Amino acid sequence: MVRSAVFILDEDLEVLDYSYRHPDNEEVESSKIIGKAFQELLIVKFQGQWQEKIADFLDNNAQSFNLNLEYQFDEYLKISLPSVVSRLKGRGKGKFTVTSYHLDTSKDFFSELPKDSGIKSYSKWDQKLFHEIHIYIMHHLEETLKPLDQLAELFNTNEHKIKTVFKEIFGCTPFQYHARERIKRCKFLIETTDLDLAKISDKMGFGSYPHFSKSFKEKTKVTPKHYQKIIRNS
Repeated sequence: MVRSAVFILDEDLEVLDYSYRHPDNEEVESSKIIGKAFQELLIVKFQGQWQEKIADFLDNNAQSFNLNLEYQFDEYLKISLPSVVSRLKGRGKGKFTVTSYHLDTSKDFFSELPKDSGIKSYSKWDQKLFHEIHIYIMHHLEETLKPLDQLAELFNTNEHKIKTVFKEIFGCTPFQYHARERIKRCKFLIETTDLDLAKISDKMGFGSYPHFSKSFKEKTKVTPKHYQKIIRNS
């Protein structure tokens, strides 16, 4: 099972907000995270790597970069996790997001599927392949997903396998999954930052605000403006 930990950082790289669900639903004390310098959340051997990478990032105009991180505030996150750091443009305190992805290897990747799902068992190679495709999709929510033939070439497999097996595992096509997770990320940005909706639309790679609004409403049944109003009035 793939889980994520998302952090919103201010201009001083301190944590303003976060979203993380412990695999056993145990509560993680917010005092261990909120207000801390992000590097303090990392195990010592990864702090230097973080400082080096983020310093280079702050000196250039890149919108995001990838790296692996290990965290010290939770035992489940003390492994090398694929992570992406992105800029947040606009008014408000939030300046950066850090998103790390964790494959729960304590269980088989497909162990939580219903026993009567009719889905055959998959090799460890296939489990690894679709975990990597999932991570790729999550790392590219801010842009249009590559066509199936390009994804197949990128992961050294074939279109049919991606199309059929991905849907068996996740219950939807890669493009439907990308669209769903993209809107989830938009909701997270509305909930945790002061970015205006046009900035969120632009950041998440929608070609226009009307396209963003239509896509958001299709997935949530409300417009982004209405959702933002609900959040700010709650």
